[in-house]
Amino acid sequence: MPLDWKAIGQALFLYQPQAPMIFPTLTFWVWAIIVLGLYGLMLQTNRRQWGLLWLLAFSIFFYYKSVGSFVGLFLGTLGLEYLLVRWMVGYPQTRRVAFILSILIPLGFLAYFKYTAFLLENWKLLTGISIDFSDIFLPAGISFYTFQMISYAVDVRRGQIEPGSFWDYALYIAYFPQLVAGPIVRAGHFLLQLEAPRIDPEWMGSGLWLILQGLVKKVILADYLAQYNDLIFTNPNAYSGFENLIAIYSYALQIFYDFSGYSDVAIGLGRMMGFDLGVNFAKPYLATTITEFWRRWHISLSGWLRDYLYIPLGGNRRGTFRTYLNLFLTMLLGGLWHGASWKFVAWGGLHGVSLAIHRALFRGSPPPSSMGRRLIGWFLTFHVVIALWVFFRASDFQVAVDVFQRVIFNTNFNHVIPFIERRALLVGFLIGGYLLHAVPMQRVSQLEVAFAKSPLIVKAIVFISVIQLILEMRQTHVQPFIYFQF
Repeated sequence: MPLDWKAIGQALFLYQPQAPMIFPTLTFWVWAIIVLGLYGLMLQTNRRQWGLLWLLAFSIFFYYKSVGSFVGLFLGTLGLEYLLVRWMVGYPQTRRVAFILSILIPLGFLAYFKYTAFLLENWKLLTGISIDFSDIFLPAGISFYTFQMISYAVDVRRGQIEPGSFWDYALYIAYFPQLVAGPIVRAGHFLLQLEAPRIDPEWMGSGLWLILQGLVKKVILADYLAQYNDLIFTNPNAYSGFENLIAIYSYALQIFYDFSGYSDVAIGLGRMMGFDLGVNFAKPYLATTITEFWRRWHISLSGWLRDYLYIPLGGNRRGTFRTYLNLFLTMLLGGLWHGASWKFVAWGGLHGVSLAIHRALFRGSPPPSSMGRRLIGWFLTFHVVIALWVFFRASDFQVAVDVFQRVIFNTNFNHVIPFIERRALLVGFLIGGYLLHAVPMQRVSQLEVAFAKSPLIVKAIVFISVIQLILEMRQTHVQPFIYFQF
């Protein structure tokens, strides 16, 4: 059968709305091999600046392949933000105006694309007045690059970093591994690495390990669990309370493996190019308090919310009540950042309440040290977190309520054995997934180091084995990453 070169060309070079270029696709990895090869060649021949410009060019192309014509909005905002920061530095008399604009403009675009429909729907509910408004497409990654633009402007305003060249700034914002779904990298951390990027054999091995680990998490674990979760959350009233309960546990695992899988691939790609993008997850479901959970989950976002929202609001410096209010407001706004819906308001607000309650009850107390107290703390924290994921996953607030009602009023544990017999593979994935999550970080790091230092033949065998496993177990259709919608 002859190759359809036109279809191949379109897949490689043109934006396809039904098939955006994401990590678990052949199109992306064809490009990734080309990009890494040419970038490495440029560094080896002492053409650092050309290598960085090549990464920038591909990053813009990658974003085009993800959002199509919205790449124009991204480039326009990026250029305007850079000019505003230069204005802020170059003209001290009006730097306050420039700073305010550098915050309001990206937030304005984010608000328009993300919250217009939500506001108009609620306006209609309150007043009965309907305002005709065409559907608004939310460009992938806008929430993430908006936060990086804001943090850059704030860090320059605070004197924590010096504004660099436009090309360095553009690569910081557009760098393709973390552009669409993070991690949210700090400018001071990233820009320093542009001065002397290098290809390190051990970092290449470490990066490959993280990429393989991330693909297994996403393509095998998360995408398999998604099939069951989609079934239940589409119509929770059609299933028993026990089946809804299993969906709660299953979705908690799905979202962890989906998002941490993306982060692993992004961080791994960064390492293969000589960049450290940090750590974004640290066994969050092993946390023994809700505060500890947020130090382990989506670490780059948690740190951003702390440094650019919670502390500017006053943090814990303005009395007990303000501390609790600031915790609540930070998480409430963090929930709204995830999506324009009352379910995200509930999710963020309830996390804020949980953090305030924990601080009120245990302020100044040392972390639980006895095994019994740690187990109780872990059990309560874990179940608060996975219960609140219901709001995150449900299509709307009512669906979340339906799930809880089915679990509370219709759960019959006589269904356990028939469920296991009927869905043995799902149960195996759940047990295996949680056991993998329970492996200590130290052990995981040791495996990564051992792989990075292993001979090339060992790396090749592991690589081929993992890719074969992924090809055998992947689903028919690649599921988009959950955090692409934010």
